[in-house]
Amino acid sequence: MALKLKKPHRPIDKTEALASWLEQFKIPSGISRGKPYVLHDFQRDVIDDHLANDEFGSPLHRTVLFSIARKNGKTSMCAALALAYLTEGSPLHLPGWRGAIASPSENHSLMLALAIQELCEANGLDHIKVRKNPAPGVVLGDNNSRLEILSGSKTQGHGLSLDFALVDEAGLLTDNSEVIQNLTDSLAARDGRLIITGTRGTSKQFNERIERPSRSTKVHCWSAPLDADPGDRDLWEKVNPGLASGIKSRRFLEDAFTEAEAAGTTTAFMAWQLNAPLDPQRQLLLEYKTLQRAYDEAAEPISGEPVWLGLDLGGAASMTAAVAVFESGVVRAVGAFPSADMNLLQRGKRDLVGMTWVQCAERGELKETTGHVTELSEFIPHVLDMIRGHPVQSVTGDRYREGELRNALAKAGVDWPLNLRANGPKDGNADILATRRMFLAGKAKLCRNLLLEASLAEADCKVSTTGAVQLDRAHRDGRNDVAAALILAAGAYMRDREAPKPEYEVEVF
Repeated sequence: MALKLKKPHRPIDKTEALASWLEQFKIPSGISRGKPYVLHDFQRDVIDDHLANDEFGSPLHRTVLFSIARKNGKTSMCAALALAYLTEGSPLHLPGWRGAIASPSENHSLMLALAIQELCEANGLDHIKVRKNPAPGVVLGDNNSRLEILSGSKTQGHGLSLDFALVDEAGLLTDNSEVIQNLTDSLAARDGRLIITGTRGTSKQFNERIERPSRSTKVHCWSAPLDADPGDRDLWEKVNPGLASGIKSRRFLEDAFTEAEAAGTTTAFMAWQLNAPLDPQRQLLLEYKTLQRAYDEAAEPISGEPVWLGLDLGGAASMTAAVAVFESGVVRAVGAFPSADMNLLQRGKRDLVGMTWVQCAERGELKETTGHVTELSEFIPHVLDMIRGHPVQSVTGDRYREGELRNALAKAGVDWPLNLRANGPKDGNADILATRRMFLAGKAKLCRNLLLEASLAEADCKVSTTGAVQLDRAHRDGRNDVAAALILAAGAYMRDREAPKPEYEVEVF
């Protein structure tokens, strides 16, 4: 039988008491450095729900979920809340209080401890101690109170008994992480409370809690939808309450957006600054609006101009693709599948693109060849038809099936300058950045090409810890072969265009 609760008791007085207690402290850093610590309205709402009790004195909301874009005072608020629990004389202090902070990594967990330490040092609270030994550490408060700093292990938090738990950067947790469940279980003996924070990311379990919270969870989420315009200034205000509160700089957002636009991808900006449910470590090769700006149904190469080719030669499952970039910036693409194992309709179902391959074939953008792998002696004539007699400046591709390629070229009677190489991270990063520069600078123009659109939709770029980007598939069955050929052709084209021109000095006697 479901327990029917009376009207809940919301401890507004305790929230107000906490806010008054915090105002004696100075903010240690940021654009409000030196000012009194003030809880802003959106922070008060979170804390109010965190402290709310039912009629029996238990937490009304066992879990409060607080998801917001970066630099909106999330860590500062959590540090102030933890300090209040640890410090004698605050309205929240309990002797023997036990808390814990968990994150996807030890470094993330230490950020809160460092924020507490910074707040204490700026305000002369030398009796609150942050210990990092033994690692990862602990914050020691008054009357035997303590906040444990947990490691980045996926099973951290098991076996603890806590009054308060905080899971930070939950949007970066792996789907097999048991952290949230472990810390929820750790609250049982002390009837404790849990706060889960972070930008949304692509964590399934975190976004599931945001979109379909349980009855015991209260959600505070400021987030931009996936289809939002990242340049919408009104949207910036809506999803960044710290702007109105003076916590976050509007100029910083302007600069971050300008930089993202110049780089050709706003994925990281959307994820970090607008809290959209995106993985900041993955980007689109080209955003659709950037591709759309290059569409010109009258795009035709100039007679006799040279062309740069990119080739991605596939096996039995993958597509073989060729992309041509002409000197005037005109882009064309063609692909082929082998027909022995399955037809285009069957391949479309396997690749999760429905009728797309059939439609590409009807438009003349996709061909079928005989054999279990694409027959190159049948594919090369399609490439020749695409470039229509224009001189080939270079052909860039990897060394896979090199012997077959050379035989097919010999059969077709063409002698193209081949630049076949291993596609390492350095080359891949340079080619991707060159492709984005080409489209962003307005050099590229093409008639709408469904095959290229479909490949770009299936292509992803993963960002390494060094910042380098590499082409990847958006999902396991994704076909990004045409996108791979595009970056090879565009990379070669842009290297040639951007190479320093030789200077000659003529001395006349």
